[in-house]
Amino acid sequence: MCQGESSVVECFLNSFILQLAKGSLSFFPGQEWHFCYYHDCATPDIERAHEIKLGYKRKIAPILECPFQPGEKCRTCECKRRCFFNFLSPESLKRFRSQRLMRRYKAHHFIFQEGDQPQGLFILCVGDVKMSKADDRGRELALLYLSCGDLVGEVSFFGGEPYCASAETMRESVVCFLPRELVDYINEHEPEFSRRLLRRVSRFVCKSMDRSFGFAFRGAEARLAAFLLSLKAPQGEAVALSCHGQYDYSRREIAQNLGLSPETVIRTLSSFQKRGLIRILGKSVEVRDHAALENAAAER
Repeated sequence: MCQGESSVVECFLNSFILQLAKGSLSFFPGQEWHFCYYHDCATPDIERAHEIKLGYKRKIAPILECPFQPGEKCRTCECKRRCFFNFLSPESLKRFRSQRLMRRYKAHHFIFQEGDQPQGLFILCVGDVKMSKADDRGRELALLYLSCGDLVGEVSFFGGEPYCASAETMRESVVCFLPRELVDYINEHEPEFSRRLLRRVSRFVCKSMDRSFGFAFRGAEARLAAFLLSLKAPQGEAVALSCHGQYDYSRREIAQNLGLSPETVIRTLSSFQKRGLIRILGKSVEVRDHAALENAAAER
């Protein structure tokens, strides 16, 4: 508690020195103080509003308008066919566009982290997101990859539980946040919402069960072969191990995705190449023997 003019000045200086030491204070001549979080700047009022909306503190990504042309937006969005909300009626779409919050995230920034409390739904408009879990020793397991049009964090939101995994952007991405009130409105006025959500969660559960089975009974070769086949590259064509054609996997990220070590991934890829199943071309992989790779994926 600061009392008296000298105490107020002393408190201000102490606060200034503390913020300066943290590297989180920037000053623009003739303007107010701004507390900066990495590449994004926001006043304390904006930060508090952001915390109220999301329910937890997060490095503030800048608010922006829809990245598509004003005449296009949702109606002619490139991801409209994949978008979870492409069924909205004109009235719901109008409300959707007026209440959503759009933000741009740089690569490798967290949208939310494991343990945060959900306050709404996220939908990915542009970019790629990785859902993952990590332990205290820094070991990480990639659970799934999401691309434009996908919901992010819906299982924890509707389950009423803290996020069970973290969501990290893999490249510069645009994310749309839907407050709880907007989600409730869509759920009440759009019957298709519940049907789509049930189908999506059901597919997620089936894939999770299949993945758990793979971790328990499939070896490294079978997991990696199935992963390469999942990229659905035409035989004889090299692909850059991309997610939805946009994101390149590193060997470390492949290892995180399959629950293997990077060294095991490198050895297994080399083994596949020696046996003529694939050919490694720099950072790309060409499938040479599709049938043999399918047989390797079926082994247990």
